[in-house]
Amino acid sequence: MTHYIENYSYPYKTRGSGAPTRATEKLTGLSRLSHFLVGIETIDKLIERSAVYIRDMLHVDYCRIFILSSDGHYHLKGKHVESEEAVEKVFNLVSCSKESQRPSSLEQVLDSKARELLGLKIRDCHWIIPLCVEESQVGTLVLAKSNSSEMDAFPLDTFYLVDLIADQLGNAVHRKQLNEQLENSSIEIVLALSKTLETRDPYIGAHSKRLASFSEQIARYFNLSARETRELCWAALLHDIGKIGIEDSILHKPGALTTREWEVMKSHSEVGSHIVKGLSGLESIASIILSHHERMDGKGYPHALKGDQIPMGAKIIAVVDSYSAMTEGRVYKAPRSHEEAIAELEKNSGLMYDPEVVKAFIGLFDGQEILD
Repeated sequence: MTHYIENYSYPYKTRGSGAPTRATEKLTGLSRLSHFLVGIETIDKLIERSAVYIRDMLHVDYCRIFILSSDGHYHLKGKHVESEEAVEKVFNLVSCSKESQRPSSLEQVLDSKARELLGLKIRDCHWIIPLCVEESQVGTLVLAKSNSSEMDAFPLDTFYLVDLIADQLGNAVHRKQLNEQLENSSIEIVLALSKTLETRDPYIGAHSKRLASFSEQIARYFNLSARETRELCWAALLHDIGKIGIEDSILHKPGALTTREWEVMKSHSEVGSHIVKGLSGLESIASIILSHHERMDGKGYPHALKGDQIPMGAKIIAVVDSYSAMTEGRVYKAPRSHEEAIAELEKNSGLMYDPEVVKAFIGLFDGQEILD
């Protein structure tokens, strides 16, 4: 998908009391952009914030970045509605040569209709720069300075800096697109495994989906990052994937398990962890699946972890898993009411469950109907 975010004002800060030189500003800005591009999580944020840095570095009035989707289409998003025709024209100007156009205010470079659709005025000097990785174009950078000539808008000492910016930006976009492709593949794997689990045991499938919903809401309470939230939801969906290998006589037994049967049942967390650890893109959720039956007091399984030794994601799943199990019931145990389940969580807060997670979970129900 192509992303477009318009730039916005960003206060440029420098250290010291003296005014920085123009060269120092450029180097500082380029360094900030480089560090930012390494750490950003999504293409949306990359485009949004990069436009800010670039605008400040180059002292331009206009900076927009267009990203070419993997299917070759130009999809736009942002505050201004712009024609795909205009964006396609911009791409076509540089797609053949893979070299940036010279800064220009001439209509033959970008005609009046395209200028209008992109929000440029007739006297604005614009510069169109391709974003390429090796021989492939991944996007286009459009810069403009209002009411300026070519030299006033873009001095010669700007050209090398723009080349560096385009190179960094193109590579960053390419990395994020590859990461998104990997993420999409991971999502497909998660959904396939989840469907397999649901086919094996419809109860487990519905139970896991409910856990994923609760986990996402708690993730917002703790301000987890997009990546952490995504991985937590995946772990919630697959926390019982290890039960695929447990025989029906134990998995569906309508009564209490024997000691031997209980040991077999407890092995599902290790089996599940082993399954996802071998799948590209899911390695990071293995520890959550492995530890979701650990307890704060160290009396859980499989490794008797305690307190901070337990991954945060596992602590969250432990609470939502217990609540759901209590309120949903089992073939051998009647479901408890919401009030009874909450009382049980509070009773075992600090022993079985992380107190902050219990608090966050109970807070989901404050002032609203019970969530499903």
